[in-house]
Amino acid sequence: MHKLSVSNKQRVLRSYRAKARIANLAFIKLLGASLFFIFVAQANATSFERLSSLLATTPAGGWVKASTNFYSDAWPTGADAVPNSKPIGVVSAWSSFAWDSTQGKLMLWGGGHANYAGNEMYVWDGATGKWGRGSLPSKIDANGFIIGGDAPQSAHTYDNNLYLPVNDMFLTFGGAATPHGGSFRKTDGITVSRAGPYLWDPIKADPNKVGGTTGSGWNTNNVAEGGNMWIDRQGHWTGSDAPGYIHGTTAYRTENGKDVVYLTADSNSSGFPSLYRYTLGDVRNGGEDTWEKIGLSHNTGGYQSAGTIDTTHNLYIKTAIVTGQYTSELTIWDLDNANAANPRSNPDIGVNLVNKDGSDFIVTGNFGIDYNSANNTIVLWDGGNNGGTVWSANVITDTAGNIGANTTWTVSKIESSTVDHPHGNFGAGVLGKWHYDDMLGAFIALDEISYKGGGVWDAGVWLYKPMVAAVVPEPETYALLLAGLGLVGWSARRHDLYHRVR
Repeated sequence: MHKLSVSNKQRVLRSYRAKARIANLAFIKLLGASLFFIFVAQANATSFERLSSLLATTPAGGWVKASTNFYSDAWPTGADAVPNSKPIGVVSAWSSFAWDSTQGKLMLWGGGHANYAGNEMYVWDGATGKWGRGSLPSKIDANGFIIGGDAPQSAHTYDNNLYLPVNDMFLTFGGAATPHGGSFRKTDGITVSRAGPYLWDPIKADPNKVGGTTGSGWNTNNVAEGGNMWIDRQGHWTGSDAPGYIHGTTAYRTENGKDVVYLTADSNSSGFPSLYRYTLGDVRNGGEDTWEKIGLSHNTGGYQSAGTIDTTHNLYIKTAIVTGQYTSELTIWDLDNANAANPRSNPDIGVNLVNKDGSDFIVTGNFGIDYNSANNTIVLWDGGNNGGTVWSANVITDTAGNIGANTTWTVSKIESSTVDHPHGNFGAGVLGKWHYDDMLGAFIALDEISYKGGGVWDAGVWLYKPMVAAVVPEPETYALLLAGLGLVGWSARRHDLYHRVR
C-alpha cells in the first residue's frame, strides 16, 4: 500500500476539509440552523466543535472570548527575536488577519513601516484557543531588505490579508512595508525591484524556523532554520497588478473552483481606488494568476477602509469617508457589471447611512465591515470606547438585485447583550480584524493590543453572535432537505475514512 508522507497527508486532509466545508455550507443555507452542528463537525471535528460550543451558550447580540492564552506567549525570544523590538505593531499598526475557514484558525501577520520590522507569522488555533507561532522573523539588512530575499518585508496590511481555501494558503498584499512605507521590495544586491503579493504555506509552519531560507534569521546558530514557507507571486500572472496597497481593501470568494480576490487599490493614495479581480491558479502545480481591473471610483471618497462581498446580490461593498463634496458612507460596485475591457463602464455607487432617527451615521477609518449572509446585512464594528457595540444595516436592492434608486440605508445600533466584550479603543482602526464565518454564523474579531503587566501583552480573539432569525424551510425545499440528510450520512462516512487514513 502506498504510504503518504506527513506533509502529503496534511495536504490531503486539508484539501478534503476545504471541499467538504464548501459543500456543507451550501446545505446549511438550505437545511437551516437545525443541522448546523452536524455540518461543523464534518468540516473540522475540533476547532469548529469548540467554537460552536462557545457560541451555543452565548446570547444573540453577545460576545465570548475564545482565546485562552496571551498573544505575547507566542512571541519569539532570545536570539530568534528582532533585537530591541516587540511585536505590538502586528496588531496595533493598521493591520488585518486572515481567517482560515477550513481549519478554524486565525493567521496574523504584519507590523510594518516604522512600527515593527519582524515578519514572523502568528497562528491562533480555534481548537485549543491558544496563540502559537508559524515561523520566526527574518533578519533585515541596513537598508531594510530581507536577508536572502525569499520572504516579505513586514508591512502595515490594512484590510489586505486573506486565506485561500482552494490553494490552502495565506495571502498578503502588504501595504506600507518596512522601512520605506510602500509596496514590497527586494534586491539582488544591485537592482531593487517590486515584490509580492506573497503566499505563506501553512503546511510548512514551524515555530522554530524562519519563514525564508536557511541563514536568513536573526539567530545565526540556528542552522536548520530555513522553512521556505513564502512564495513571491510577482510576475506569475497575466494582466497588470495593482499599483499599490496602502489603504487597500479585499474580500474573497471561490469562483469556478478557483481562489478569487476582489480588492480596491490606489496609486499615491488619491482616495479614489480602482476595483480589481485577482484570480489565483493552482500555485503548488505551477499555475499562473490573472489580474483584471474591473471598476473605477468617481462618486465616493475613501482612504482607510475595509471591504466585503454581498454574496446574495453580487456586490462589492467597502466603507467610505465623507469628505468635501463626497457624502457617502459606503462605496459599492455591482460585480454583475464587472468589465475588464472597459472598467469605466462600472463606476462606484455611493450609499448614505443614517441612524433610525434620520441623523447621519458617520463612518470613520476605524471600522471593520463584513456581510452576514444569514440575514442579508452588513455589520460594522469600530471597537470604540465601548468595544461591544456593533452596527447593522440591511442591504437594500430592487427586485432585480440592483442597488437601484434607494441609496440611503438605515443603521441599527446594537449594544452588547453580554457584560464581557472586547475593550476596543483601536488606535489605527479595526480594518481587517473583523470577519464573518458562514459555518459558525458568527463574527471573529481581534481585540486591540493591551498590556497586562509583567511583560505580558494580550490581543484577545472574540466571537460575536449576531441576532439571526430561525430559518424555516419553505414547503418546496422539503425534498431537498431529505436529500441533504442523506448527504450528511455520506459525509460522515467520508469523514471517518479520512481519520483512518491519518
